[in-house]
Amino acid sequence: AALEGGVLVLAERRSARAAWRGRHLSALAPQLVHGPAGLAMAVLWTSPYGPAAALLVLLPMYVCACVFALYHRERAAHQATIRALVQAVDIKDRYTRGHSERVGRASVMIARELGMSGDRLEALRIAGILHDVGKLGVPTRLLRKNGPLTPEERRVIELHPEYGHEMVRGIRFLGEARTAILHHHERLDGSGYPYGLAGAQIPEFARVVAVADAFDAMTSTRTYSRARPVETAVAELKR
Repeated sequence: AALEGGVLVLAERRSARAAWRGRHLSALAPQLVHGPAGLAMAVLWTSPYGPAAALLVLLPMYVCACVFALYHRERAAHQATIRALVQAVDIKDRYTRGHSERVGRASVMIARELGMSGDRLEALRIAGILHDVGKLGVPTRLLRKNGPLTPEERRVIELHPEYGHEMVRGIRFLGEARTAILHHHERLDGSGYPYGLAGAQIPEFARVVAVADAFDAMTSTRTYSRARPVETAVAELKR
């Protein structure tokens, strides 16, 4: 836990307190359960009740172990679901390779600057990674087209936020991430899609992912446009 926290401090320039907080808690959780249980067993073992009473302590320990194991299995299943969706999009759209992960990381960086923490940071990371999952419903020929899109083709591609939202609607653990998938192409002035939301109507997660997505799009080279300098991209976002 200490080593992981140190890496985050150096690599992501996070404060030591923020980097180690979650890791220390997760690392200490088993000790916080097993320590008192072991002490209780020792006390009961030497008490008038004898070893039989001490063994009763094993029951709650077993229950705790089952709960921890279930939690880790569910978390692993969640991560596998996310990886499968991202890989499917990457295979279909060459441009998204690396783009989704970068948007996820950038979304977290922006969220930290906004004061978000804990589970919301993880939810935003997932939102950034999955923001383009709806492209699975868009014809591959449009995603791989060399050159600008026609107005008709653009209208088809602009359906991908709604496709994505439908795909993840039943995945409960995504939580707020689903709103970002649906609304990450909305714009503050109401000129975005799919619903033309404006200002505060746009969910916070969607606004964060939209900025991260736009920044990565502007600073990445595509078949029909060259990457812009970071300074130019930042100026465009502020405009």
